[in-house]
Amino acid sequence: MSQKKAPLKDIRTSLLSRGFSLAKASIKAGGLFAGRGSDNWLPRVELIINELGNLKGTAMKVGQSLSMYGEHLLPKEVNDLLKTLQQNSPPLAWEPIHKVLLEELGKEKLAELDIDHEALAAASIGQVHRAKIKATGEEIVLKVQYPGVAAAVETDMKLLKFILNMSEMVPRGPRFDQIFSEIRTMFDQEVDYNFERGFTEKFHEVLKDDPRFVVPKTIPRYCTGRVLATGYIAGERPDSPQVQALPLERRNRLGRSFLELYLMEFFELRLVQTDPHLGNYRVQIDPSGQDRLVLFDFGAVREVGEPFWSNYRFLVQAGLKNDAREIEKGGRQLGLLQPDDPIQLVQEYVELCRLLMEPFAPGQDYDWGASDLPKRVATKVSGIAFNYKMRAPPREQVFLDRKLGGVFIFLSVLKAKMQTRATITKAVGL
Repeated sequence: MSQKKAPLKDIRTSLLSRGFSLAKASIKAGGLFAGRGSDNWLPRVELIINELGNLKGTAMKVGQSLSMYGEHLLPKEVNDLLKTLQQNSPPLAWEPIHKVLLEELGKEKLAELDIDHEALAAASIGQVHRAKIKATGEEIVLKVQYPGVAAAVETDMKLLKFILNMSEMVPRGPRFDQIFSEIRTMFDQEVDYNFERGFTEKFHEVLKDDPRFVVPKTIPRYCTGRVLATGYIAGERPDSPQVQALPLERRNRLGRSFLELYLMEFFELRLVQTDPHLGNYRVQIDPSGQDRLVLFDFGAVREVGEPFWSNYRFLVQAGLKNDAREIEKGGRQLGLLQPDDPIQLVQEYVELCRLLMEPFAPGQDYDWGASDLPKRVATKVSGIAFNYKMRAPPREQVFLDRKLGGVFIFLSVLKAKMQTRATITKAVGL
């Protein structure tokens, strides 16, 4: 699945055609895990995931979002395939994209641009094309929303829940429902490109004087609710050979910058970019060693309100102090622990919080690339879920879990080895 895929001629936008396509996938999914270990088990999973990629919209967004939870929910083989939806999604052919641009910008504005017909990148809701403003020669990119994706949300969500339940790919219960609820909220937000434009401009303003980061500027003349125009900024993927070849000191600097960005988002701005997969970042490699992180895609920014912000900050402080009583208090304030919970559950929860603090413990440099912490956390969470009745976490916790997982993956990909306790204690006011 690493091969470049041919463009799709169109996207099935009618409820009937999308429903039929997902129904076919559900038939393929039926009894899927009953045949796990057989010769045709993994190819059947791949067929389902390919179907999600071809449908775009909500279907593909659910697949991408589930991949962020994959370490906790899915067999490794399934999660590896889901991750390809982030990197190997087929683009849509130029003709339907051109039609959207014509509807949104009109002939006059469209004639001002020289647009590359081949997509630079393709995602679940839209794809990106390089372009040049003819009058000035300025290079820009146009993020264009796929036609009809916003109309199929309800059908997609219902059918995808049905498929996943049939295939037993995820556990049922409040956690599963909460993830779907969060995905729905995120999707409704991301189809409004005016929303993304506003947060792109917000982060551009906040970070414009910080030499560690680059946020593209928007080009308002070519922005609409379904088209987002920004300046073109080149860079290398964090997992590219060029970035991987950088000396440890420079990779550590990039990793620390990424961690500090997240801490600033949550603790200062209270605005978290909640879609942290590697495709949303680039690295500008500087000959002098002052490499910079390029930040894309602010469609999934979420605001963090009270009292969650204060309660979560209290819990992080408690974890850093390794204070079991305060960790317990923080869990109760967040609703993760209840008054009638047995003492064993409280102890398991305290141990989980201590485990999550491992990278920030005082002492030697933490080896992010070699750490198996996500696997150990997943094992601990699974044990708690199996032995005790699960309860839905606060809504904010769902997208924060995804962001924290993305932060760990980013530092792991960079193979960072560094001590970060002082970084986080400063951010939380200790």
